[in-house]
Amino acid sequence: MSDAQPADPPRFPVIDAAVEDPAWDAVADLEDVAARACAAAFRAAQVAPEGRSVSILFASDDEVAALNRDHRGKAGPTNVLSWPAFDLAPQRPGARPPAPPAPQLMPGELAEEIGDLALARGVCAAEATARGIALSAHVAHLILHGTLHCLGYDHISDPDAALMEGLEQDAMRAMGLHDPYDDAGGSWPLMEGTDAD
Repeated sequence: MSDAQPADPPRFPVIDAAVEDPAWDAVADLEDVAARACAAAFRAAQVAPEGRSVSILFASDDEVAALNRDHRGKAGPTNVLSWPAFDLAPQRPGARPPAPPAPQLMPGELAEEIGDLALARGVCAAEATARGIALSAHVAHLILHGTLHCLGYDHISDPDAALMEGLEQDAMRAMGLHDPYDDAGGSWPLMEGTDAD
C-alpha cells in the first residue's frame, strides 16, 4: 500500500509566475493573490478558466520600463502591461468581447495561455501607498485588470471603460477588496498599457 497522497487537481486558470525582482517577496502569498485575481477576471468575463493559463512577470521598474519602451514606444515604467494572445475586440463599443477560442491542448499539456502580464514593483508599491491600501490588494486589482485585457476588454472608449470598470468593481467586491474606482477613498491614475493602447 502506498503512502503517496493523491495530487491536488489543477487550479484554473493556471498561473505561470516569474518573480524577477526580489522586492516582490515582501508580498505574502503573491502567487495565491495572482491566482485569485485571475480567477475573478475569468468569472467576471464569464469565460470558463479550464484549460487556460496566464503568465505573470513580477519585475522591477527598470525591467517594465524596458518592456514599455520596446513594445509600446513609451518612456518609463507603468504599473501593469498586458499582451493578449488573441484579438478578442468586441463588435461595438460597450459590448462584451467574444470568448477566446477553446483551448487546443496537445497530449500532456495542462493549459493554453491567454496572455502575458508584467507588473512593476516600485510603481505598484508607490500607487498602493498613495491610495492607502495594501500592496497585495492593489496587485490583485492590477492582475484582474490585465487579465481582463487578455480576455478582450479595454477602456479606450467610454462605453468600453464603463463595462470593464464595472466588471472590475464587481470582481473586487466578490474578493472582499476595495472599489478601485471609488474616488472618495482616493484613487490612483491607471497607467497600465497593452499592445493595443
